Amino acid sequence: MEEPEPLRFRQGLLFIVTILTTLVAGSALLPRFADLGPIEHLQLLWSHPFLLLTGLPFALPLLFILSVHEMGHFVNARRYRIRVTWPYFIPGPPFISVGTFGAFIRLKSPIPNRGALMEVGAGGPLWGFLSSLAVCLLAFGLGAEGYHSPIDLQFNVNLPLAYWVIRGLLTGAWSHETMLFDSPVHLAAWIGFFIQGLNLMPIGQLDGGHVLYAFAGRRHRQVSWGVALLFLAFALFHLQWIVWVALIFFVLGLRHPPCLDDAVRLTMGQVLQGVASVLLFALCFLPVPFVWAD
Repeated sequence: MEEPEPLRFRQGLLFIVTILTTLVAGSALLPRFADLGPIEHLQLLWSHPFLLLTGLPFALPLLFILSVHEMGHFVNARRYRIRVTWPYFIPGPPFISVGTFGAFIRLKSPIPNRGALMEVGAGGPLWGFLSSLAVCLLAFGLGAEGYHSPIDLQFNVNLPLAYWVIRGLLTGAWSHETMLFDSPVHLAAWIGFFIQGLNLMPIGQLDGGHVLYAFAGRRHRQVSWGVALLFLAFALFHLQWIVWVALIFFVLGLRHPPCLDDAVRLTMGQVLQGVASVLLFALCFLPVPFVWAD
Protein backbone atom coordinates (compact mmCIF):
# COMPACT_ATOMS: atom_id res chain seq x y z
CA MET A 1 0.00 0.00 0.00
CA GLU A 2 1.34 3.42 -0.97
CA GLU A 3 2.12 5.92 1.75
CA PRO A 4 -0.58 8.61 1.99
CA GLU A 5 0.26 12.08 0.74
CA PRO A 6 1.32 14.29 3.65
CA LEU A 7 -0.70 17.33 4.61
CA ARG A 8 1.38 20.13 3.14
CA PHE A 9 1.89 23.67 4.40
CA ARG A 10 0.27 25.23 1.33
CA GLN A 11 -2.91 23.23 1.89
CA GLY A 12 -3.16 24.41 5.49
CA LEU A 13 -2.41 27.98 4.45
CA LEU A 14 -5.08 27.92 1.71
CA PHE A 15 -7.60 26.57 4.23
CA ILE A 16 -6.81 29.33 6.74
CA VAL A 17 -7.07 32.01 4.03
CA THR A 18 -10.38 30.50 2.87
CA ILE A 19 -11.71 30.66 6.43
CA LEU A 20 -10.82 34.37 6.54
CA THR A 21 -12.29 35.19 3.11
CA THR A 22 -15.56 33.35 3.81
CA LEU A 23 -15.82 35.09 7.20
CA VAL A 24 -15.40 38.46 5.50
CA ALA A 25 -17.89 37.50 2.78
CA GLY A 26 -20.37 36.26 5.39
CA SER A 27 -20.14 39.43 7.45
CA ALA A 28 -20.56 41.58 4.33
CA LEU A 29 -23.87 39.85 3.59
CA LEU A 30 -25.49 40.97 6.84
CA PRO A 31 -28.01 43.85 6.86
CA ARG A 32 -26.11 45.75 9.58
CA PHE A 33 -23.21 46.30 7.15
CA ALA A 34 -25.30 46.82 4.01
CA ASP A 35 -24.51 50.53 3.73
CA LEU A 36 -20.72 50.04 3.86
CA GLY A 37 -18.57 49.88 0.76
CA PRO A 38 -15.84 47.21 0.50
CA ILE A 39 -13.05 49.52 1.70
CA GLU A 40 -15.13 50.79 4.61
CA HIS A 41 -16.09 47.26 5.56
CA LEU A 42 -12.47 46.08 5.56
CA GLN A 43 -11.42 49.09 7.61
CA LEU A 44 -14.14 48.28 10.15
CA LEU A 45 -12.97 44.65 10.40
CA TRP A 46 -9.36 45.78 10.76
CA SER A 47 -10.32 48.09 13.62
CA HIS A 48 -12.66 45.54 15.25
CA PRO A 49 -11.46 42.01 14.31
CA PHE A 50 -14.07 40.37 16.56
CA LEU A 51 -16.67 41.44 13.98
CA LEU A 52 -15.31 38.66 11.77
CA LEU A 53 -17.31 36.32 13.99
CA THR A 54 -20.51 37.76 12.50
CA GLY A 55 -19.56 35.83 9.34
CA LEU A 56 -19.56 32.47 11.14
CA PRO A 57 -23.23 31.58 10.41
CA PHE A 58 -22.32 31.67 6.71
CA ALA A 59 -18.70 30.51 6.67
CA LEU A 60 -19.03 27.55 9.05
CA PRO A 61 -21.84 25.66 7.26
CA LEU A 62 -20.37 26.42 3.82
CA LEU A 63 -16.91 25.13 4.77
CA PHE A 64 -18.55 22.13 6.44
CA ILE A 65 -20.27 21.21 3.16
CA LEU A 66 -17.10 21.68 1.11
CA SER A 67 -15.03 19.65 3.59
CA VAL A 68 -17.50 16.75 3.75
CA HIS A 69 -17.70 16.65 -0.06
CA GLU A 70 -13.92 16.43 -0.47
CA MET A 71 -13.49 13.91 2.32
CA GLY A 72 -16.08 11.73 0.61
CA HIS A 73 -13.65 11.49 -2.29
CA PHE A 74 -10.59 11.24 -0.06
CA VAL A 75 -11.76 8.39 2.15
CA ASN A 76 -12.91 6.24 -0.78
CA ALA A 77 -9.66 6.88 -2.65
CA ARG A 78 -7.60 5.81 0.37
CA ARG A 79 -9.80 2.71 0.79
CA TYR A 80 -8.77 1.63 -2.71
CA ARG A 81 -5.10 2.49 -2.02
CA ILE A 82 -5.13 5.35 -4.51
CA ARG A 83 -2.56 8.02 -3.76
CA VAL A 84 -4.51 11.20 -3.16
CA THR A 85 -3.77 14.67 -1.80
CA TRP A 86 -5.52 16.31 1.08
CA PRO A 87 -8.05 18.93 -0.06
CA TYR A 88 -6.94 22.21 -1.58
CA PHE A 89 -9.38 24.98 -0.62
CA ILE A 90 -9.59 27.88 -3.05
CA PRO A 91 -10.15 31.29 -1.44
CA GLY A 92 -12.17 33.84 -3.37
CA PRO A 93 -12.25 37.62 -3.07
CA PRO A 94 -15.05 38.79 -0.76
CA PHE A 95 -17.60 41.29 -2.08
CA ILE A 96 -17.41 39.79 -5.61
CA SER A 97 -17.66 36.13 -4.54
CA VAL A 98 -18.84 34.13 -1.52
CA GLY A 99 -15.26 34.01 -0.26
CA THR A 100 -14.35 30.73 -1.91
CA PHE A 101 -14.32 29.02 -5.30
CA GLY A 102 -14.65 25.57 -3.75
CA ALA A 103 -12.09 22.87 -3.07
CA PHE A 104 -10.51 19.91 -4.83
CA ILE A 105 -8.28 16.91 -4.28
CA ARG A 106 -5.76 15.43 -6.73
CA LEU A 107 -5.53 11.74 -7.53
CA LYS A 108 -1.84 10.95 -7.98
CA SER A 109 -1.99 7.27 -8.95
CA PRO A 110 -4.15 5.38 -11.48
CA ILE A 111 -7.68 4.19 -10.64
CA PRO A 112 -7.66 0.37 -10.45
CA ASN A 113 -11.08 -0.26 -12.00
CA ARG A 114 -14.43 1.32 -12.84
CA GLY A 115 -15.97 0.21 -9.55
CA ALA A 116 -13.33 2.11 -7.57
CA LEU A 117 -13.84 5.09 -9.88
CA MET A 118 -17.57 5.01 -9.20
CA GLU A 119 -17.08 5.06 -5.45
CA VAL A 120 -14.43 7.77 -5.53
CA GLY A 121 -16.40 9.93 -7.99
CA ALA A 122 -19.82 9.48 -6.39
CA GLY A 123 -18.58 9.65 -2.80
CA GLY A 124 -18.04 13.41 -2.88
CA PRO A 125 -21.46 14.53 -4.12
CA LEU A 126 -23.32 11.86 -2.14
CA TRP A 127 -21.80 13.03 1.14
CA GLY A 128 -21.90 16.63 -0.06
CA PHE A 129 -25.63 16.31 -0.67
CA LEU A 130 -26.23 14.85 2.79
CA SER A 131 -24.24 17.68 4.39
CA SER A 132 -26.16 20.27 2.32
CA LEU A 133 -29.41 18.61 3.39
CA ALA A 134 -28.33 18.75 7.05
CA VAL A 135 -27.44 22.45 6.74
CA CYS A 136 -30.74 23.18 4.98
CA LEU A 137 -32.78 21.48 7.72
CA LEU A 138 -30.71 23.29 10.36
CA ALA A 139 -31.43 26.61 8.63
CA PHE A 140 -35.18 26.12 8.70
CA GLY A 141 -34.99 24.79 12.27
CA LEU A 142 -33.10 27.88 13.40
CA GLY A 143 -35.67 30.04 11.62
CA ALA A 144 -38.46 28.32 13.49
CA GLU A 145 -36.61 29.15 16.73
CA GLY A 146 -36.46 32.83 15.80
CA TYR A 147 -33.01 33.20 14.22
CA HIS A 148 -33.42 35.55 11.28
CA SER A 149 -30.68 37.63 9.68
CA PRO A 150 -31.97 38.24 6.16
CA ILE A 151 -29.59 38.06 3.23
CA ASP A 152 -30.70 40.23 0.31
CA LEU A 153 -28.74 39.26 -2.81
CA GLN A 154 -30.12 42.22 -4.80
CA PHE A 155 -31.02 39.81 -7.61
CA ASN A 156 -33.18 36.71 -7.86
CA VAL A 157 -31.83 33.17 -7.93
CA ASN A 158 -33.62 29.99 -8.89
CA LEU A 159 -33.88 27.22 -6.31
CA PRO A 160 -32.50 23.70 -6.74
CA LEU A 161 -35.28 21.13 -6.67
CA ALA A 162 -34.05 19.76 -3.32
CA TYR A 163 -34.09 23.19 -1.64
CA TRP A 164 -37.43 24.09 -3.26
CA VAL A 165 -39.14 20.93 -1.95
CA ILE A 166 -37.75 21.29 1.58
CA ARG A 167 -38.75 24.97 1.77
CA GLY A 168 -42.19 24.22 0.39
CA LEU A 169 -42.85 21.39 2.83
CA LEU A 170 -41.59 23.30 5.86
CA THR A 171 -42.93 26.79 5.13
CA GLY A 172 -45.63 26.43 2.47
CA ALA A 173 -43.73 28.82 0.16
CA TRP A 174 -43.58 27.21 -3.29
CA SER A 175 -42.03 29.96 -5.39
CA HIS A 176 -39.17 28.55 -7.49
CA GLU A 177 -37.00 31.66 -7.07
CA THR A 178 -35.98 34.08 -4.34
CA MET A 179 -33.92 37.18 -3.69
CA LEU A 180 -34.11 37.10 0.10
CA PHE A 181 -32.78 34.26 2.25
CA ASP A 182 -33.93 34.27 5.88
CA SER A 183 -30.39 33.76 7.17
CA PRO A 184 -26.81 33.12 6.02
CA VAL A 185 -27.31 29.43 6.84
CA HIS A 186 -30.06 29.23 4.19
CA LEU A 187 -27.71 30.77 1.62
CA ALA A 188 -24.95 28.30 2.56
CA ALA A 189 -27.41 25.43 1.98
CA TRP A 190 -28.40 26.86 -1.44
CA ILE A 191 -24.73 27.10 -2.42
CA GLY A 192 -24.13 23.56 -1.15
CA PHE A 193 -26.85 22.08 -3.35
CA PHE A 194 -25.64 24.18 -6.28
CA ILE A 195 -22.09 22.87 -5.88
CA GLN A 196 -23.25 19.25 -5.89
CA GLY A 197 -25.24 19.82 -9.09
CA LEU A 198 -22.32 21.57 -10.78
CA ASN A 199 -19.92 18.76 -9.90
CA LEU A 200 -22.33 16.10 -11.15
CA MET A 201 -22.43 17.39 -14.73
CA PRO A 202 -21.57 14.30 -16.85
CA ILE A 203 -18.55 15.93 -18.43
CA GLY A 204 -14.82 15.21 -18.54
CA GLN A 205 -13.29 14.56 -15.12
CA LEU A 206 -15.95 16.20 -12.99
CA ASP A 207 -17.59 13.92 -10.42
CA GLY A 208 -20.41 13.34 -12.91
CA GLY A 209 -17.79 12.51 -15.54
CA HIS A 210 -16.30 9.86 -13.23
CA VAL A 211 -19.77 8.36 -12.74
CA LEU A 212 -20.33 8.44 -16.51
CA TYR A 213 -17.02 6.65 -17.19
CA ALA A 214 -17.81 4.06 -14.51
CA PHE A 215 -21.09 3.31 -16.32
CA ALA A 216 -20.05 3.77 -19.97
CA GLY A 217 -16.33 2.96 -20.03
CA ARG A 218 -14.60 4.02 -23.24
CA ARG A 219 -17.92 5.37 -24.58
CA HIS A 220 -17.52 8.20 -22.07
CA ARG A 221 -16.01 10.49 -24.71
CA GLN A 222 -18.95 10.12 -27.13
CA VAL A 223 -21.52 10.70 -24.39
CA SER A 224 -19.51 13.62 -23.00
CA TRP A 225 -19.40 15.22 -26.46
CA GLY A 226 -23.15 14.70 -26.83
CA VAL A 227 -23.82 16.45 -23.53
CA ALA A 228 -21.45 19.29 -24.48
CA LEU A 229 -23.22 19.82 -27.81
CA LEU A 230 -26.59 19.76 -26.04
CA PHE A 231 -25.36 22.49 -23.69
CA LEU A 232 -24.15 24.46 -26.71
CA ALA A 233 -27.62 24.19 -28.28
CA PHE A 234 -29.24 25.42 -25.06
CA ALA A 235 -26.88 28.42 -25.11
CA LEU A 236 -28.72 29.65 -28.20
CA PHE A 237 -31.85 30.09 -26.05
CA HIS A 238 -30.36 31.29 -22.77
CA LEU A 239 -27.14 33.25 -22.33
CA GLN A 240 -26.31 31.70 -18.95
CA TRP A 241 -25.65 28.40 -20.71
CA ILE A 242 -22.65 30.07 -22.37
CA VAL A 243 -20.94 29.88 -18.96
CA TRP A 244 -21.34 26.09 -18.87
CA VAL A 245 -20.19 25.80 -22.49
CA ALA A 246 -17.09 27.92 -21.79
CA LEU A 247 -16.27 25.83 -18.72
CA ILE A 248 -16.61 22.61 -20.70
CA PHE A 249 -14.57 23.53 -23.76
CA PHE A 250 -11.93 25.83 -22.24
CA VAL A 251 -11.47 24.62 -18.64
CA LEU A 252 -12.85 21.16 -17.91
CA GLY A 253 -12.31 19.34 -21.19
CA LEU A 254 -14.08 16.18 -22.34
CA ARG A 255 -11.44 13.47 -21.91
CA HIS A 256 -11.22 10.92 -19.12
CA PRO A 257 -8.19 8.67 -18.50
CA PRO A 258 -8.84 4.91 -18.51
CA CYS A 259 -8.71 2.76 -15.40
CA LEU A 260 -6.03 0.10 -15.03
CA ASP A 261 -8.64 -2.61 -15.66
CA ASP A 262 -11.83 -1.43 -17.34
CA ALA A 263 -13.10 -5.01 -17.64
CA VAL A 264 -13.99 -5.36 -13.95
CA ARG A 265 -17.76 -5.08 -13.64
CA LEU A 266 -19.59 -2.85 -11.18
CA THR A 267 -21.14 -4.41 -8.10
CA MET A 268 -24.80 -3.80 -7.34
CA GLY A 269 -23.83 -1.37 -4.59
CA GLN A 270 -21.69 0.62 -7.01
CA VAL A 271 -24.50 0.69 -9.57
CA LEU A 272 -26.85 2.03 -6.88
CA GLN A 273 -24.35 4.76 -6.02
CA GLY A 274 -24.29 5.74 -9.68
CA VAL A 275 -28.08 5.79 -9.89
CA ALA A 276 -28.21 7.89 -6.72
CA SER A 277 -25.73 10.33 -8.30
CA VAL A 278 -27.97 10.74 -11.35
CA LEU A 279 -30.96 11.42 -9.08
CA LEU A 280 -28.94 13.95 -7.07
CA PHE A 281 -27.97 15.69 -10.31
CA ALA A 282 -31.68 16.18 -11.02
CA LEU A 283 -32.25 17.44 -7.46
CA CYS A 284 -29.35 19.89 -7.41
CA PHE A 285 -28.40 21.09 -10.89
CA LEU A 286 -29.46 24.65 -11.76
CA PRO A 287 -29.23 25.18 -15.53
CA VAL A 288 -30.19 28.84 -15.05
CA PRO A 289 -29.16 29.82 -11.50
CA PHE A 290 -29.61 33.59 -11.81
CA VAL A 291 -32.72 35.53 -12.76
CA TRP A 292 -31.80 38.83 -14.38
CA ALA A 293 -34.44 41.55 -14.68
CA ASP A 294 -35.45 42.40 -18.26
